[in-house]
Amino acid sequence: MITLCLIVAVAAFACFALATDPHHRKRIGGPCPKPRVKALRAAAWGLLGIGFVLAMLAWGPVFGAIGWAGAIMAGAAATFLFLNFGPAWKIGPH
Repeated sequence: MITLCLIVAVAAFACFALATDPHHRKRIGGPCPKPRVKALRAAAWGLLGIGFVLAMLAWGPVFGAIGWAGAIMAGAAATFLFLNFGPAWKIGPH
């Protein structure tokens, strides 16, 4: 459950990052259209909510919020490191 919480946090911050033009251009190609920005941000917030529920289930109501905060910090750090220092890849038109 804790590992799933971390995976969800990484996915949420990946959605937040891909909703920005620099990361979207670098990884997908071209500017990020407004509907896609809204969809990615909505998905990111939804994933953060799911992560909160998973943290509460994993650590209980007392330590769940603390564990969730740690998971989202780790997810943000992992996403930042991968997107800025990881291998260059593009899934859209080259």
